[in-house]
Amino acid sequence: MDALVILLLIAVVVWLAVRRSRRPKGPVKQMPAPPPAPASAPASAPRAPARTRPRADGASPRQQTGMRFAEPGRKGQLFSYAGPGNGSGYVHDGSFAVIDVETTGFSPAKGDRVIEIAIARVDRTGRIEDEYATLLNPEGRDTGAVFVHGISNEAVRDAPRFSEVAGDVLARLEGTVVVAHNAVFEERFLAAELARAGITTPHLPALCSLWLGQQTFQTPNHKLGTLAQHAGIPLVDAHAALGDVRATAALLPMMLERYGAPLAFGCTPASGLRGHHRAGAVSPVTRASSLRKGNDGWMASLMSRLPISAGEVVDATAAVYLDALAAALEDGKIVGEEAKALARIAGNAGMGAPQVAALNERFLEMMREAALADQVLTKTELRELTRAASLLGTSNYFDDLTPTPVTAPASGAVATASKPAPTSAPKATRRCGHCRTPGHYRSTCPELN
Repeated sequence: MDALVILLLIAVVVWLAVRRSRRPKGPVKQMPAPPPAPASAPASAPRAPARTRPRADGASPRQQTGMRFAEPGRKGQLFSYAGPGNGSGYVHDGSFAVIDVETTGFSPAKGDRVIEIAIARVDRTGRIEDEYATLLNPEGRDTGAVFVHGISNEAVRDAPRFSEVAGDVLARLEGTVVVAHNAVFEERFLAAELARAGITTPHLPALCSLWLGQQTFQTPNHKLGTLAQHAGIPLVDAHAALGDVRATAALLPMMLERYGAPLAFGCTPASGLRGHHRAGAVSPVTRASSLRKGNDGWMASLMSRLPISAGEVVDATAAVYLDALAAALEDGKIVGEEAKALARIAGNAGMGAPQVAALNERFLEMMREAALADQVLTKTELRELTRAASLLGTSNYFDDLTPTPVTAPASGAVATASKPAPTSAPKATRRCGHCRTPGHYRSTCPELN
């Protein structure tokens, strides 16, 4: 023990000696102070704040805003960007095609690919005319940052290739001005995918909502999420292509109104883009990610994340979905894992919200017919029907039904609902839950649409 103490003391002495030997000897030189500025030298003028609106006198956009993205009048590989209207150029008064892509990385030049694309055609007021969304197979490329976009290699394994859906994409760009947030990013990837598919197109008029947001919103930054929050627009599923498209589409009319002045484009909307590429050649693979029960339930969350338009559902796929729905509702509730399973079935089949709604109504009609097979509807059966409709987001679907009246009991007997002689169950028929007319469902009822 004494030897250990002696060794520690020796170590401390050596450390102190080394430290003292490294101290500078002599006084430290003081740097002379800089000479004072001449009294006649004027103070530098304060820097002028950046302009929030582009000038119409032809001044350089880079000088006006210091902007690095999609400057007005810029012409890239595929897009010709909008600028201030000064009496020249094309002024657009038609539809816009809002587009967003999710990718494996940041550089198409290094082989990164598009793994999801969404497009919404909207009018100037933001009303959605059509939506399209699909996952894409990157043909051997890893999907990349799953923690950002939530798209795994397994999710895109059976998805179509870009070349197979090129007709669907081009059909929605025809006759429109393309809108994207940080549109240069979308432009580079879309141009690369079109080139890889052997498709050439003329330049398309485009508007970058990042640039337009810089001109119209005074926010700490102009990321899509920041602008959406500032404008009170819900951003559902950030970094899911359809969620970003919907937020951009909702912001667009606000930005255009705030901007006020007309925008001019260096080219007119293109027509005949599809060429021999047929739209609808393959079914899309949609996805409903980040489901939340919320106040409206799992089914409402699922349907809100699907596009409003998609292809027809084949009978085999419909049967798989209906079987899964029956299993989910067997205990009178839908839980998160069951909702995700239904979302996977719907997504893999390329369903949109209308297709899911139609299948849900078909299921409710099957429940109605089963309950009325004996021509008697008890209060318990009506409660079960109403609960199922509520879980599927249509709580008033069975408002046209009332329980069968109970017959007056004889002396000493128990009151029961009057049951006529049993009949065979009616054949399943497509029938509207609103007007009860055969041949259509509530979602397509002429009285409600």
